[in-house]
Amino acid sequence: MRIHLILLTSVLLSACNLIPPGSGAVDPILSAPAAVETAPLDDLSAAPQGDRAAAFSRSASTVAGLGDPTVPGLWMETPLVTVEQRALVRSATGAEVALTLRPIAGEASAGSRLSIEAMRSLGAPLTELVALMVSAAP
Repeated sequence: MRIHLILLTSVLLSACNLIPPGSGAVDPILSAPAAVETAPLDDLSAAPQGDRAAAFSRSASTVAGLGDPTVPGLWMETPLVTVEQRALVRSATGAEVALTLRPIAGEASAGSRLSIEAMRSLGAPLTELVALMVSAAP
């Protein structure tokens, strides 16, 4: 058994030398970009800056964790919007809360951060990520 382990380790380590350093060769496994297709979640992204202050007018999903617990209020920091605005957030359990969306930098598919008051209003555990549906405020 010990011999097999030594032989296997030797074979695996020798494979590391297949691409010599400084040769300009690129490892196709390590350098291949991930093939990820994302659809734009903010249909206001093509609007002129003056129109971007319009209310969030569609539905989108996001996953959120707890934001800064020292900041009071009902809010969610999210890359789904580019300006602060009101929206309705619904959890998978059906609980919903109206809150303020605050823009943060990142891809539209990135996660969001909920205020502690919003997490409590949704009945969400403070230590877990929560799947949410975001829609226009009523």
